[in-house]
Amino acid sequence: MAAELFDKIYGRYYYVVRRMLEAGARASLTRRDMDDVCGAYSYRESALTIVPKLTGGGWALFEQREDKTYAPVLHHPDRLKPPLTGLQKSWLKSLLADPRARLFFTDSQLAEVEEALGDAESLYDPLDFHYFDRYLDGDDYTSELYRKNFQAVLEALEQNRTLKILYQGPKNGRSSFEAVPCQLQYSSKDDKFRLVCLRRSHGRFSRSILLNMARIQVCVPGSGAVPPEAAALRFSNSCKAAEPVRLKISGERNSLERCMLHFANYEKHTEYDEEEKAWICSIYYDMADETELLIEVLSFGPVVRVLGPESFLRQIRARVKRQHQLFYEVTE
Repeated sequence: MAAELFDKIYGRYYYVVRRMLEAGARASLTRRDMDDVCGAYSYRESALTIVPKLTGGGWALFEQREDKTYAPVLHHPDRLKPPLTGLQKSWLKSLLADPRARLFFTDSQLAEVEEALGDAESLYDPLDFHYFDRYLDGDDYTSELYRKNFQAVLEALEQNRTLKILYQGPKNGRSSFEAVPCQLQYSSKDDKFRLVCLRRSHGRFSRSILLNMARIQVCVPGSGAVPPEAAALRFSNSCKAAEPVRLKISGERNSLERCMLHFANYEKHTEYDEEEKAWICSIYYDMADETELLIEVLSFGPVVRVLGPESFLRQIRARVKRQHQLFYEVTE
């Protein structure tokens, strides 16, 4: 049965005693040590109540040794944790109702967690939320193949292993290769997971590629550990664009608020330029999202002007020119 949120076991006295037991598991404590723990995690005056109870036997959690120090009587005092409250259990149950969260657990782990949560009532249902700006062709997170491949990627990341992958490309058919998994990325707009990895090329793991998890047909552990030169690139921002996209936002037609909302899923920095009488917004993005960002910026029309970088500006000009040509070809 879950404890209430404001149960006394979550109070300061219980917390301080738990800290003392953890410290005592590392080395026996003197009375001065106990006073110091009280001072560090509670009011200094708390020691006047807590320490005599522990040393005098009122709370039979410590025993005195011949050297006048005190040691915990529990077998594993460093593993003490308060039970989850009913609210915490309900929150965890809500999270596990999301199929994306379940990808990070094996079937046995999920069964263990669900047993521990018992009949706790979920705070909400994922179907309670409507995502108006998300594509409808997201990954199938309940697919057995998807879960199996996802677990293989997690295991390789944790154990520093390579992967052998059979991948279904959008145009080029299937291809098989060995790769070093670097990081998993999630796109909330696409509702898809992507795997950033280094593909073996000419005997070295040097070719950076981005794979859609849903297109991976087979994913099994590779033949060896990750080479040191490839390991240094793991969990780095190697797929980040070299420069951020810089936008000049006029503020007309509520454009600033619209931009802040529309680009909320990007890392960005915005400041007001007194001379230009406009806001300058720098958007940092992954190269995989460049086309999507390009379309989003164009959707704002004349209230947003792209200042750079030049590579992004060239794509803007090319797309606007193509749209202009298509428009006049249709109307003529």
